[in-house]
Amino acid sequence: MQKVKTIFSQTLMISTAILFGIGILMFIQHFVSGVQTLSLQWSDPLSICLTGFLSSLPTYFLLDMDSLKKSEVRIRIGIHFVLVLGIVVLCASLFHWFGQIINLRIICLMYSLIYLFVWCATAWVAKADEIKINEAIKDLQDSE
Repeated sequence: MQKVKTIFSQTLMISTAILFGIGILMFIQHFVSGVQTLSLQWSDPLSICLTGFLSSLPTYFLLDMDSLKKSEVRIRIGIHFVLVLGIVVLCASLFHWFGQIINLRIICLMYSLIYLFVWCATAWVAKADEIKINEAIKDLQDSE
């Protein structure tokens, strides 16, 4: 159940971060060129949610790292980074996200920032859950 919760929360974080990134690009473009050439199609929100879900799936294979050495953990994280980047670039190609303002370099930059954000947010949520569990255990021990 914890894995499903993590994948669901990552899907929401990734999708929200993609929309936020697109908003920032539109904001920058508006003030730099004074014109808006980037517009969303009716299918873009669905494609962003699908991309968020597909990008969160590789995390399922990354979750059980407690028994691994540090070098193995780093290798898994590197593979995860490249795999998710491949998913994002494939989705960008399939859903025609490339245009005048969005090119591969911008997508890779946005992806890197979103990856870092989601990684930190997931670690923060996991740490908060761990603290709640420890407090509940402590309360149980105190009542005995």
